[in-house]
Amino acid sequence: MNNEYFGKFLQELRISRNMTREQLAKDICTPKQIYRIEKGVYEPSLYLINQLSIKFNMDLNEYFKTYFANNSIIGLEGVNAINAAIEREDVQLLKSLIDKYEKLEDFKKGENLQCICYGNALCSALIEKDYKTSLEYCYKGIQIECPNFSVDNISKFTYSNVGITLITCISQNYFAMNQFTVGMNVLFGLLEVLETYILNAPYPMFQAPQFSKKIYQGVLYNISAHLLNKGDLEDALHYVEKGLQFSIKEYNLRFLPDLTYMKFKILYKEQNYSEAKEYYNRTVYLYKITNKDDKLTELEESAGIEYPEIFTEN
Repeated sequence: MNNEYFGKFLQELRISRNMTREQLAKDICTPKQIYRIEKGVYEPSLYLINQLSIKFNMDLNEYFKTYFANNSIIGLEGVNAINAAIEREDVQLLKSLIDKYEKLEDFKKGENLQCICYGNALCSALIEKDYKTSLEYCYKGIQIECPNFSVDNISKFTYSNVGITLITCISQNYFAMNQFTVGMNVLFGLLEVLETYILNAPYPMFQAPQFSKKIYQGVLYNISAHLLNKGDLEDALHYVEKGLQFSIKEYNLRFLPDLTYMKFKILYKEQNYSEAKEYYNRTVYLYKITNKDDKLTELEESAGIEYPEIFTEN
């Protein structure tokens, strides 16, 4: 990646504010790092970009993204096609698109390369059930923007949208490999990042996009689901309640039905059949109004077998 032009922009901005490198670096990094960024020989992390944004009181993310992303026509076309295949959950189409685009120069760096890594990670996990290889693709993708990333320091950095998606994929791979503790650590680390740097950012220039809000709900759902599977019902209920309250506050119906269903399952496991029945009925209603017919059919067909007590409770 060539950071020369962003470095020159940063240098001009610093000089226009009558700041020395030492003043800009204070409480953020070292003056040497600022010097290397300005000379185009050091790639700043997104965490550092955000800290510099706070120092200047302006959002530098979009300026940096101009140089980080490869926004050619073929690049935009490929990324949009790959994202559409992921949204449709068409893994075979995704694989063919990855094979088509990963050989092109436009996909050899930045966010475009991250997109290729994520696509390969999904194909490895969903088609080949090769979670180790999927994990390797995830790490390759996340380290493009955060070279010092590890599962032990997730909460120390901020990430792009594709970076957040890769971290989510990392957690699911660890769960698939029966590494529950690592998977949960990844989810809790990502939860802290979302709550600290995005959803509750102390500066108004950082507005949480809808993507991050959806990921936040998904993370809360996954945490509660894994805690339920482990029998930790109290904590599972805490996180699903958090997700429900957030969904209602944001008027976001995407995860509300699934979160409601998760609360139903937790209540049923607690043998709180009366309240469980209430949340079962809410789930049915939400699946209907959100046109999730497949999930509604699956729920209604399995409920009598898996949750018989809610149909006998007066």
